Amino acid sequence: MKRFTKYLYECQGGQRVRNIGFVKAELETKSGKIVVQARGIDLKEDKEMKMFLFYPKDGEYESVFQGTVLNKDPILQHTFCFGEEDIGEVKDTEKLAGLLLESEKGIRYVSIWNEEDVNVERIRERQSVMEELSVEEEKEEDVEELICEKIGRKDLVRLPRKDWYLANNNFLLHGFYNYHHLLWLEEGENVYVGVPGVYHPREMQVANAFGFPEFRTAVEVGAGIGREEAGKQEDFGYYCRRIVRNK
Repeated sequence: MKRFTKYLYECQGGQRVRNIGFVKAELETKSGKIVVQARGIDLKEDKEMKMFLFYPKDGEYESVFQGTVLNKDPILQHTFCFGEEDIGEVKDTEKLAGLLLESEKGIRYVSIWNEEDVNVERIRERQSVMEELSVEEEKEEDVEELICEKIGRKDLVRLPRKDWYLANNNFLLHGFYNYHHLLWLEEGENVYVGVPGVYHPREMQVANAFGFPEFRTAVEVGAGIGREEAGKQEDFGYYCRRIVRNK
């Protein structure tokens, strides 16, 4: 059995910003027991938190839903056990990268077990077999509508009021003044704002620090968008940030 204790952090813009507690783990080869203790999570409005185990996959991370945490106390305390059916595609618990909690407001808290520099924005929930079949059926019946367009800085008023501050984000301003436009992208329920630029690992680090953790090439976001700016630069595209719409 492998035992360890790791810190639990609140995350913003894909990065860990505040230590709020710890996670104790007791892991067998294909099963385990997890104890979570945290302080400073506002559960007056966020009374439910989804809990996931996650692991590396295809350059990102895939998570497996473990259940919902309900807590009204100032200190969150929760213990759960998991088995082979709860660790997704990995063969044993050595491949697990950590634990993720996500509030109703979309705030994420992460405990990383393997010392990797994990960008929590790249953790995607694993679909069940039934969900995958349902998605395939939907694709056959109807192609999901994709809205993609160039916008100006003034068009950021489309964003929820809580996100208007992005109009003064230094990384966004730099990209806008260089290429004279921004990107507005809607994929189903997801909305993204993109800052134009050429991909480079160092630039990706800067973008991530300013809250734009995902890069999409001009080809990915749609024909015609960014074509003039891209020219022969295959690495031209957009550093993107997902926006949570008001419900």
